[in-house]
Amino acid sequence: MAQLGTPPMSPAETRRAFRALLLGLFAGLLSSTVVVSALPRVVADLGGSQAAFTWVVAATMVSSTLSLPLWGKLADLTDRKTLIQCSLGLFALGSAWCALAGDVGQLIAGRAVQGLGVGGVNALAQVIMAALVPPRERGRYNGRITLVITAGTVAGPPLGGLLTDTPGVGWHGCFHLGVLLAAGAGLILHRTLRLPAPGAGSGRATRGSRPDLWGAALLTAAVGTLLLAVTRAGDGVPWVSWPTAGAACAVLVLVVLFVRRESRAADPLVPLRLLRDRTVALSALAGFAVGPALFAAPALLGQYFQTARAQSPAVSGLLTLPMIAGLLVASSVAGRLIAARGRWKRLLTVGGLLLVLGFSLMGTVGADTPLPLVSAALFAGGAGVGIVSQNLVLIAQNAAPPDGLGATTTLVVLSRSLGGALGLAALGSLLTARVDALSSAHAAAGTGLDGGLPDLGVLPPSAAESVRAVYGQAFGDVFATAVPFALLALTAVLLMRETPLRTAHGEFDQGPGPDPEQEPDSARYQDANPRKDLDQDQDLDSDLRLPRA
Repeated sequence: MAQLGTPPMSPAETRRAFRALLLGLFAGLLSSTVVVSALPRVVADLGGSQAAFTWVVAATMVSSTLSLPLWGKLADLTDRKTLIQCSLGLFALGSAWCALAGDVGQLIAGRAVQGLGVGGVNALAQVIMAALVPPRERGRYNGRITLVITAGTVAGPPLGGLLTDTPGVGWHGCFHLGVLLAAGAGLILHRTLRLPAPGAGSGRATRGSRPDLWGAALLTAAVGTLLLAVTRAGDGVPWVSWPTAGAACAVLVLVVLFVRRESRAADPLVPLRLLRDRTVALSALAGFAVGPALFAAPALLGQYFQTARAQSPAVSGLLTLPMIAGLLVASSVAGRLIAARGRWKRLLTVGGLLLVLGFSLMGTVGADTPLPLVSAALFAGGAGVGIVSQNLVLIAQNAAPPDGLGATTTLVVLSRSLGGALGLAALGSLLTARVDALSSAHAAAGTGLDGGLPDLGVLPPSAAESVRAVYGQAFGDVFATAVPFALLALTAVLLMRETPLRTAHGEFDQGPGPDPEQEPDSARYQDANPRKDLDQDQDLDSDLRLPRA
């Protein structure tokens, strides 16, 4: 445990520790992006079904998102160096578990453990940076974080495909890479990082604050039950059946218990009072609706290119780059325009329209759709995601009450991640149902469509062509079904009341804030550079209401 008298770190030690934090963030990001191209091969090799494919992706997403506020709260109570090392250790353990998995169940369990580590790294990286770097210099370091996140987003899918196609490495290399990166980051932090005790110099007591474990448990149970019901409904259990009805009742009861718990908790996981603000509530709704495009679409795209287009994992990773390019370019341009004008609604409306256009175009794809058309659809959809998703946290923060900035950020990001997990489950369930129906229509029985993911490399040419046709049409139907999610996001944006963004630096730390009668949507914009808030991980990590060094 760090002591109050801990000597300050030298500039060289600070730089080494910061590079180790960047390495940990990069490893956590790669855990999601590097497996996008590898997952179809992974699940097929382990004999998994489409439902298992959904759970492999959702396990990390849900566990990292739900654990994030708990890690942040623990940083108020105990040594943050110990916490970051524990989170890196959990990530390395989960990555090794995945690499050694002998069946899909073991892989899903390893991914859940991996997600717990990712949540800790994401929550603690900015907290530790705030303890290491003076506020005046943090903008320069934030730029490096953005650069690392951009590099991981762009390089992840091609790197995962390349590792999967490399003889002697295979998809196991995607997880071994995570072990190496986490171990390197943990070793450097162990040697260089020295931090003051929690709350040192802040004048704030931390002993009376406890994580809302009951709220987290109820929310996890509700989300897990709903995911299980949705995935099973597409994997042999009818939508209208007693098991499905029982699961729906269980989810309803858990949600009621969660709402009751959050309304009475002293420090709730999700403060429900925030939903009374129209802008915050609509931002959370829009985040939930854009989640499938942000999280589910990339996972399904890798499967589309490998199963319906018969591309290798390496090539499929490259074919997803138009969506990533659209996301990065649009978010950067939108950030500059919002920073210059302080207005956001027109830009977000354009982003919502691009999102609808992208999903609509992807709804027309098949096994033989020209790749330029597919790339144009992906670029449009990615641009829509970049404009809408990356600015929702900023808009909600602008409308947050003075004492609710961190909780508001957590609420919007949590809604976005849950929307991605549930959207992936729903779209994966629909894909399974459409493949089953179309396989009968195409007389594809016995061609590999036996409940597991097909491996085109072991099928005869005629059977492989039939499987490609079935999956091509099924993916088009699935993406067309996702259009209502985009319409919901657009509708939520249109219903928001635009309030110009504030640029005052000191408002974040001020007391009760302006009179609510004069400032109904009082905002506390935390930095003079609005573009810093475009990164979703920084939004959440930097606003967890943790003590400052």
